[in-house]
Amino acid sequence: MKFIATILVAAAAVQSASAFVAGPQCQRTVVSSSTQQSMGLFDFFSEDARKEREAKKQAEVEEQEKLQREIIARRSNPKKMEEYEAKVRVRRALRMNGEDDAADAIDIYNGEDEKIVGLN
Repeated sequence: MKFIATILVAAAAVQSASAFVAGPQCQRTVVSSSTQQSMGLFDFFSEDARKEREAKKQAEVEEQEKLQREIIARRSNPKKMEEYEAKVRVRRALRMNGEDDAADAIDIYNGEDEKIVGLN
């Protein structure tokens, strides 16, 4: 029994010792590419990324200004304010009845760009 255990220990030692032996050397091939790679975090600082962020921010500002002009026009026009309040009442009633999808389908803002003297 001791003999078999000794052989197993020796076989394990030989097998684990081969892990530390240097294997055959292979030639390494270096390939260079002229294309620019994206670097993840550092792409934030690139000129293209900066222009894209500025364009996105400008589009968001323009959308918010358009909605603000619509709100101002609605507040100054009683007919538009009544239409808005009616839509809000319908949307609230739908939400109270649990019909959230139908309430989301109601468009409060009509999307028309209002011209307001002194703001445009």
